[in-house]
Amino acid sequence: MARREPFARTRKGDFRLDLEPHERETLAHLAREFRGLLTARTPSSDPSLQRLFPPAYPDDPLQNFDYERVAGADLLSDRLDGLDTVERTAGAERLREDEVLTWMRVLNDIRLVMGSRLDITEETSFEDFEDDEEAAVAFELYAYLTWLVDTAVEALGDPAP
Repeated sequence: MARREPFARTRKGDFRLDLEPHERETLAHLAREFRGLLTARTPSSDPSLQRLFPPAYPDDPLQNFDYERVAGADLLSDRLDGLDTVERTAGAERLREDEVLTWMRVLNDIRLVMGSRLDITEETSFEDFEDDEEAAVAFELYAYLTWLVDTAVEALGDPAP
């Protein structure tokens, strides 16, 4: 059986997006949920967001809060723009290179937040979540996102056929 590559560079230099309809729906849904998280919470109120918005002043909470308020708006805006791209192109069969780069960043951001919430380390395996069905499903989704990010990186590195 041939291995399916969700992202593949075409002869024209753009990229084929080969996802099943349920995968596209799931990823668009994740993007919407992630948008809700980013607009409702901050790294100060949700530690899982600190992977995306690391503290500029870890030893000075007041100065860091001020930094979050000033610089955080631009960082948040960039992430929300990326989510717009993923939601807009979730049904597309072809993506431009800049769109694949955006997909890669957005999927990795979601993966990082999930990994923080699941407390994933290099040694984590599916067996660690066998007794918690909800966490097991989240871990499977985390693994799927990791695979998608990897295939996007590989496709971006491939020369046009």
